[in-house]
Amino acid sequence: MKKNLFTMKNILIAIAFAVCLLFFFLNLSWFWNLLKMVLGILMPFFIGFLIAYILNFPYKFLYNKAFGKMGSKHKWLKKLRMPLALIITYLATFAIIAALIILLIPQIINNLSNLVQDFPTYFKTIESSVRGFFNQVTEMKIPFFQSISFDDVFKGITDFFTGSQDLTKSILNWLQSFVSNAATGIYNSLMGVIISIYFLIYKEQLCRQIKRLAVAFIPIKYLPKVYEIVDITDTKCGRFLVGDILDSALIGLIFFVTLSAFQFPYASLIAVLCGIANIVPFFGPFIGGIPSAFILLLIDPWLALWFIVIAFVIQQIDGNILKPKIIGNQVGLSSFWVLFSVIVGGALFGIPGFILGTPIYAVVYTLISKKARNKIDDKGKIAQQALDFKVLNYTEIAEEQKKLRAERELEQKKKLMKFIHLGGDDDDETEGETNGEGEEEASFNDNIKH
Repeated sequence: MKKNLFTMKNILIAIAFAVCLLFFFLNLSWFWNLLKMVLGILMPFFIGFLIAYILNFPYKFLYNKAFGKMGSKHKWLKKLRMPLALIITYLATFAIIAALIILLIPQIINNLSNLVQDFPTYFKTIESSVRGFFNQVTEMKIPFFQSISFDDVFKGITDFFTGSQDLTKSILNWLQSFVSNAATGIYNSLMGVIISIYFLIYKEQLCRQIKRLAVAFIPIKYLPKVYEIVDITDTKCGRFLVGDILDSALIGLIFFVTLSAFQFPYASLIAVLCGIANIVPFFGPFIGGIPSAFILLLIDPWLALWFIVIAFVIQQIDGNILKPKIIGNQVGLSSFWVLFSVIVGGALFGIPGFILGTPIYAVVYTLISKKARNKIDDKGKIAQQALDFKVLNYTEIAEEQKKLRAERELEQKKKLMKFIHLGGDDDDETEGETNGEGEEEASFNDNIKH
């Protein structure tokens, strides 16, 4: 019996849903501001979860490997495994961050101050070189270049860099916003560190509570799929993020050592810029390499050229040796889909989208691929043959489908004949046996018609 969908209950639910949807779109800005406020309040917890997730890898190594046998002889020592692993993990992390701050921050500040101080000299050098080049082009009397006033172009560029009242006002507004955001970021980071400690201490208890909620409110038939999504997300997204951070730190260190060995100016600034930018898949080397090459171009074009060669070699080593060893094949995407995920993620969510777009898309890609593979397996041999485009023949597929339909119809016909045969009288059965197969088929056809 077909279920009636147009009941009073369903109609009222549909009307209520339409009203809520209309109210949402009419007050979209209010909901967006509410969402931003909620995200701002929960931001320390997001940061704390991210820190705890990253530090969980060294914490597990210390807890299971370094202190794994602690307490085998003396039971009271077993209680010290967790606090010791936790303390050493955070002390080692803080020591690394403090070392980077002590070593790199003064050099970066010094490099930035020197760059700002020497920028007018670099700009005048570039201006004289470009002006000489355009003078030579003008003497060649090319129509397009004769219509351009290079004095006006250079005057506009000079006014932009030397500054104007509007530019100064914009810079002051930006600095004010930057200080406010920096204060909020410092508060969220400090609270995130404290919250991450609680995440690591109570992670097993929190996982059990989440599992209880999942089992309580999610139908049992959907639980395997939910667990599968969580597992794939942990593999594709989480481990990729941790490995990408380690790889970027190693790349920054290689840049710093190499540029310092060849006595490049602003080595620490360029190394930090290239290392941080390397976190972004695909576009990272360009994001870090182009500004660095421009800085060196202001000083000496040959330095910029040699930097491009060094950056190319380091990126080849990273792409072919370091990153496969550190991350492995966690993503499993081709270069095209990496490019697609980075562009779409960055356009939708900005910098977090640039960084997390690839692993998140890898999760979706894996789930869709598995679903498609299962569907193909269910369709049988003909679907496997249809995947090979070299032997693909639509007539053969049509014949195979026709054959399968004929077999199903014959099977249904046999079941119906058996049902009719069993439902008849003994006399009918005897008569059917004596009349032969032709009369039996005629009787079956008459029954089909009736």
